[in-house]
Amino acid sequence: MTLDPATPTLRSGVYEALFVHGLDGVLIACAEGQVLAANARACELLGRTEHELLELGLEGIVTASDGRWSEVLGIRDRTSAFRGVVQVVRGDGSTVAAEVTTGTFLDGEASRVWVCLRDVGAAEDAAAERAEATARSADDVLDGLESISDMYIGVDADWRMTYINGKAETRLGVAREDAVGQDIWVRFPSLVGSDFEAVYRQVARTGCPATLEARYHAADLWCEARVYPLRRGGIAIYFRDISERRAREQERERLLDAERVAREAAERAQRVLAQRATRDELTGVLSRAGLRLEVERLVAARPDIRLTLAFIGLDRFKLVNDSLGHAAGDRLLGEFARRLAVLAGPTDAVARFGGDEFVVVLVDRSAEEAGCFAQQVIGASREPVDVGPRLLATASVGLAAACPPDLDILLREANAALHRAKDDGRDRAVWFDERMHVESVRRVQIENDLREALDRDELFVEYQPAFDLRQERICHVEALVRWQHPVRGVVGPQEFIPVAEETGLVDRLGEQVLCRVVEQARRWAHLPGFRVWVNVSPQQLVDRDFPARIAAQLGRAGLPAERLGIEVTESALADGARVGEVLRQVHDLGVAIAVDDFGTGYSSLARLNEFPVDVVKIDRSFVEELGTARGEAFVAGIVTLARAIDAHVIAEGVETLSQLTALSALGVDSACGYLLARPSAPEHLPLTIPAEASFRWRTGLHPTVARIPGT
Repeated sequence: MTLDPATPTLRSGVYEALFVHGLDGVLIACAEGQVLAANARACELLGRTEHELLELGLEGIVTASDGRWSEVLGIRDRTSAFRGVVQVVRGDGSTVAAEVTTGTFLDGEASRVWVCLRDVGAAEDAAAERAEATARSADDVLDGLESISDMYIGVDADWRMTYINGKAETRLGVAREDAVGQDIWVRFPSLVGSDFEAVYRQVARTGCPATLEARYHAADLWCEARVYPLRRGGIAIYFRDISERRAREQERERLLDAERVAREAAERAQRVLAQRATRDELTGVLSRAGLRLEVERLVAARPDIRLTLAFIGLDRFKLVNDSLGHAAGDRLLGEFARRLAVLAGPTDAVARFGGDEFVVVLVDRSAEEAGCFAQQVIGASREPVDVGPRLLATASVGLAAACPPDLDILLREANAALHRAKDDGRDRAVWFDERMHVESVRRVQIENDLREALDRDELFVEYQPAFDLRQERICHVEALVRWQHPVRGVVGPQEFIPVAEETGLVDRLGEQVLCRVVEQARRWAHLPGFRVWVNVSPQQLVDRDFPARIAAQLGRAGLPAERLGIEVTESALADGARVGEVLRQVHDLGVAIAVDDFGTGYSSLARLNEFPVDVVKIDRSFVEELGTARGEAFVAGIVTLARAIDAHVIAEGVETLSQLTALSALGVDSACGYLLARPSAPEHLPLTIPAEASFRWRTGLHPTVARIPGT
């Protein structure tokens, strides 16, 4: 009979869960063993349909030779349940071991039996497969550990190593059979106390993975270690050699450090350059550029600000450099700058303008306050400075004020006032005034006109003859440049030469004059021993190309060098070695050298023997004092000095017969002046001393003159 599924018991969820959807085979039978129902899993396990099972009954599914079924039923009847393994017969005649669980229950008043069947063979196969899969998995894991690029060490909960792969063996220098089973701290003692130990123990304690990079010194290894906890306890350590990467990183860091150092050095250099652009390196005060920036800042903050500019120059500073050396001069400049900074107010600006010149910009000072400041500067300059020997120096100050200020105008005006202070005797302060303004405007006009004059060839040369006092003839002439101004007429050199020197036009002017003088000297080549002298500015003497230009002019004209001479002022000799080198090169060409205005400078006696000097020219100021004991003593001293260096002596500015007689008696070789001849064009030069003058010299003639026939 078929179990009625409509029975209330079978309508329950138990029926659904166990009978219909259960994973085990289930049979429902009556107490006599007749099968009442079979689920799908039972049919599948026994290889029969439910109908076939209903016809066979419980005894039909058991192997006839298996005597355990009777034992099963006996046990079930006694205990109401049984669980064990019996052999059951499938529909195809094969047998299979099945785990049978059986019991009884009441279906209403009827006694019923349930039988649960589970294929033991399938379970064993599954277990075997699982074991095999596990083994395969373990092999795969080991194969994986050997094939990975990382080194690997497995450690159990007791810190014994359970596995070490080949890469770790090779890199760490250990054998697997010696390492596995050993305490990791014993086998690798250098780990103790290291960052590795701290991380390994942290992962074992917390169960959280961790990563570190550190150096394992025992193997000379920089490594990256990744540490993971294991489910059974212990840790898995994967680590790789990052020595190359670390070396690249260190090289990159080295390059970055080098770049940073270079950048910092460049920034420092930039700051130094910026400071040098605004600060004077020697004295530490503002430079010329720094002064301009500071004035621009002041004016930008207050356009109506009143500024007074004090232009300060140390007097005779070249004498300090030449006599005591540049180191002493530098110490003097540094000390003077320090004194200026002390005297200046907190808002005033102190700058070194160049050489021995300083500028102080006074902010919102009255004329009286500015004048007081200038006197303080002069007083401070008079205090001794210890530069080895104790040095006493003085300073001159030029002052100019403006509101609103224009720095360029202030500099020009204060500089003009400084020059006036020096011209008036130095060691004093002078304010820029209207007279200086007129003079300044006039100098600007002269500069502009002179530039045009050089372009239009308005300059010409006259010649002042010098007469030999022994032979009463012209022995040489001095070239004197003149300017034929289109409006003002003839302009003397005393007006435009200083402007040319200040504005840098003197080189161009000197080149034009030299060219004309050489050409004229070539026309006088028939006169025996006749020399033409040309004045040379100090600026030309510091130009190392000057000797080459003279040589080029002589070569172009075909003029022998001994027919040309250059005159240099005594003050130009104070420029020292550089001028001396240029003069020696000129002298080596065969060109004669004369010292003009001798006796008016302050370094001539110390310098004269250092330079090649052929002629010494006595300044007119000493000629004017002839007739006095002091004047004649000066001239006699100059003649004696010239004789000591084998130099010819020429006296300038002779205007009276008594002066000429005295010069002859004192041994002067030649003389020039208005008494003898005025400067004139070449074609108007007299070739002998005027007859009327010659016959008046009888008393006190130069000894050689007395031996000339007819005297």
